[in-house]
Amino acid sequence: MAPGSHLLSFRCTSCGNCCKEPLLPLTDADLRGIVKRTGDRPRDIVRWVSRHEIDLDEPEAFAVLRAGRRLMVLSHNKNGCRYLGKDDRCTIYSARPLGCRVFPFDASFKKNGELRRLKLIPAAECLYEMDGDNSVDHIRKGHETFDRQTDRYHERVADWNHTQLQRKRKGLSAELPKAFFEFLGF
Repeated sequence: MAPGSHLLSFRCTSCGNCCKEPLLPLTDADLRGIVKRTGDRPRDIVRWVSRHEIDLDEPEAFAVLRAGRRLMVLSHNKNGCRYLGKDDRCTIYSARPLGCRVFPFDASFKKNGELRRLKLIPAAECLYEMDGDNSVDHIRKGHETFDRQTDRYHERVADWNHTQLQRKRKGLSAELPKAFFEFLGF
C-alpha cells in the first residue's frame, strides 16, 4: 500500500478555506476558461505577484514584465478568491482552474500508473472529513492533465521571456501585462 493511500477517503466539506488564503498560479488555459465562463477581462482576473509574494519553486512560471519577473495568479478580494460566493461556494465551478481541481492532493505515481505517494497540500486550514471515496485513476488523470497544461504554459512563458530578453538587449524595456495577454491570444 502506498504511503498516504488512506487519504483516498478524504472528503471536502466545502468550508471554502482553500479559496480564501492561498494564491493560485494560473495558466493561459485556466485564464481562457474563466474568461469564456464569465466574460471578465484577463486584467480583472489576474494579479501579478513577485517571487517574494508566493511560495512557489517554479521559476519557469514567472513572466518577464516591465515591473520584473511576475507570476500570474487568480486575484482575490477581501473575502478570498474573487469567484468565491458569499456561501463559500465557487461561482465558476465548471470553469475553475486545474489547480483548484487537483487540490488538495499532492500525488506521485509509478511509471505503471500505480500510486507511489499521496499527501494533502497544506496551503490552507482544510476542514475535511475522512469518509469519502476518491479514485486513484481520477487523481492520476487530474494530475496528468495539470502537468501537461502547466508544461505547455511554461513553454509559452519561456518564448515570451526570450522575446523580452531580446528587447532588453536592444535597449528596450520589457513589455506590460497587456502585451503578455495579447501574446497568449486574449
